[in-house]
Amino acid sequence: MLSAAPTTSRRISAGIRPSPGAVAAAPAWWSADDWTREVRLAVAESRDVCRAHHVDPDTVVAVARGMAAYADFATGRECRPTNARLVVDLRLSLSTVQRARRVLKALGLVLELIAGRSQMTREERLAAWRRGSAHRRIAATFALCSRRRRPRLRLVAVERDTPPGAPTDHLLSQDRDTHLQAKTETRRGASRPAHTERGSPNGRRPPDTATRRLVEGARVRLRWLSAVPVARLAPPLHRFAQAGWTPRDVERGVNDALASRGWQLPREVRQPAAYVATLLRGLDPGDRPGALDEWMLERERAQRAYEAQLVLGTPCSHGQPAGDVPSPLYNRLACPLCRAGA
Repeated sequence: MLSAAPTTSRRISAGIRPSPGAVAAAPAWWSADDWTREVRLAVAESRDVCRAHHVDPDTVVAVARGMAAYADFATGRECRPTNARLVVDLRLSLSTVQRARRVLKALGLVLELIAGRSQMTREERLAAWRRGSAHRRIAATFALCSRRRRPRLRLVAVERDTPPGAPTDHLLSQDRDTHLQAKTETRRGASRPAHTERGSPNGRRPPDTATRRLVEGARVRLRWLSAVPVARLAPPLHRFAQAGWTPRDVERGVNDALASRGWQLPREVRQPAAYVATLLRGLDPGDRPGALDEWMLERERAQRAYEAQLVLGTPCSHGQPAGDVPSPLYNRLACPLCRAGA
């Protein structure tokens, strides 16, 4: 009795995989939004590459945003949208999408792992048939890579439980007059010490307003810190509060530290204060994670205001509205005559 042929489906993959280690040397992206911002900065610095491929930089950013929607959100791999899909999603022509992809490849932001083909070999068709796949074409597979590698945190050797820089006194154990030893003489009628102003019970000064505000915001954004007292989180977050960090910056710093070490947040953190101090120990307070986002947001806001002036602004000597005003994002004049004169 002959066995029945497998039921084929378009949803089952054909099983075409890239060669092992094809993306081992390519850094994974940090996130889809971060990779899109990196593409925007790269095309702004390499406008000659866009000019050589006859494509506008904003179109390259739009195609990159469309490709990022089909990639793995954690690594940027497994990106395989077809040209037809991008044409429908972005409302661009096929040649424009292809030229934008060439620019992304030239800038090292997109790595093509499998080239798209309209026909499969006989062996590939048989392998797809055995898997139950009805695909007869191979879609191109890309890896969206970042040009920045994650910084390696410098580990500081700690002797037992003594933090780096803390003074150690090896003579305390040899002191003959300690409170742990029994005393034969009793002191009665000792005079009461003079009244002094006392601070906190543990001898630490209470955190300032900026540190307390940062700690309370971090406890809201990081749920595993919600039960930690403010006094325990104030020491590791004090230097970041003085540098102007926000609770969102602390959250991104913790996530970046986990990703750079290859760690995952455990389900139960037994010592949250010590754990967050370990993650933030190698970070530089001067390198605030949200500073780049705020700078780019300010630049985009200025560019939108400039685009409004191109419609309603004061005309230049040649009649072009705001033609003699340079663009804050691209630093170029809108009027061709003013640009030639400049």
